[in-house]
Amino acid sequence: MKNKNPWTMRRAHFWVGTILALPFLLMALSGIFISMRSVTNIKVPLSWSGAEKVPERLPVMAYLEISNEIAWIGNAQGLHKVSNGNAEEVTHFSGQEIMFLAALPNKPLPLVATRMAVWSPTSNGEWKPLIRGRVRQLSSLPDGRVLAIAGGRGEMADGKPMATFDGMHWEPYMPVMKANRDLPALENPKIALHQWMRELHSGAYFWGKGVGEMIWSNILGWVLAILVLTGLWMWIKTLKRNG
Repeated sequence: MKNKNPWTMRRAHFWVGTILALPFLLMALSGIFISMRSVTNIKVPLSWSGAEKVPERLPVMAYLEISNEIAWIGNAQGLHKVSNGNAEEVTHFSGQEIMFLAALPNKPLPLVATRMAVWSPTSNGEWKPLIRGRVRQLSSLPDGRVLAIAGGRGEMADGKPMATFDGMHWEPYMPVMKANRDLPALENPKIALHQWMRELHSGAYFWGKGVGEMIWSNILGWVLAILVLTGLWMWIKTLKRNG
């Protein structure tokens, strides 16, 4: 006689595995796409997000006034020039997150900082990334130069202070280095727990940021996804076999 008890350990294992399979599959696939964020540019509707409502406009992340008539506005999806009430998108930065904007004397176009680069306008109207790495700051100095602090990929990367008069030629800005040396030495430096856990989760702790992080997340993500899918397949076969 078949055992009709639905709460045997085997059946409990099957049902718990089935209920958790979809969340695990979601974690695996979403982790893969997160790790590939620097090499993909896939867009989905904002209405898919968990926001309470879709805003009419994205929040302003960077703002710069060149004159009374011209302003530049950057947000999470690009850069716009606003002149006399008309907004013009800078197509080069379409889809990119704008972090900072800074103006140079007598220059009609600003310096633009995305999350991982500082861009300078060239004479032919194109944009060139002259400083790469995680951007910490982009601001004006009293002498008219612009200061950029950028470098590395991680949260604790050591950014290099660089200054420019024209946007094309950058040189180290030594007062920042001197001021930093005047700070007291760290005796027992600490970081937030979530930062350390994020490094463990992404693989950056073992393999570093960038390529190693992507390889680690892809391997673990696909392994987890395959385990979930094959587990579901075996469970369905078992149900059919047992009637």
